[in-house]
Amino acid sequence: MIVIDASWVVALRDPVDKHHRQAVATLQELANEEALLHPLTLAECLVAPAKLGVLEEAAVALRSSFYIADIDPDAPLRWARLRATTGLRLPDAIVLDTALHCNARALATFDDQLAARATKHGLGVLGTTVT
Repeated sequence: MIVIDASWVVALRDPVDKHHRQAVATLQELANEEALLHPLTLAECLVAPAKLGVLEEAAVALRSSFYIADIDPDAPLRWARLRATTGLRLPDAIVLDTALHCNARALATFDDQLAARATKHGLGVLGTTVT
């Protein structure tokens, strides 16, 4: 399983994004694996479509392309702990928690800080090179 970050989805969907080619190349690695979005990540990915008046179409496309994670009652405690211990912004801590809680093998992201924290937690990273 691969957990997807909003930065990766944005790069994939925007041909002028500086990471677009890399996102398209990474897409092949997802072909045979379950790709999971957290509902908050889904919302982040839908902001631009909402501004453009294509929210519903974008939501249908994303939901048909990715699995959407369930939220359990203990998740906010884990999010707070990760936010406190990693210094990540809350949306990124939630993505990291989703990957850890679902035993994902990797994250797909272009966020260097999230990639570094994921690597420290033993996750692979698709998209960006961790230094």
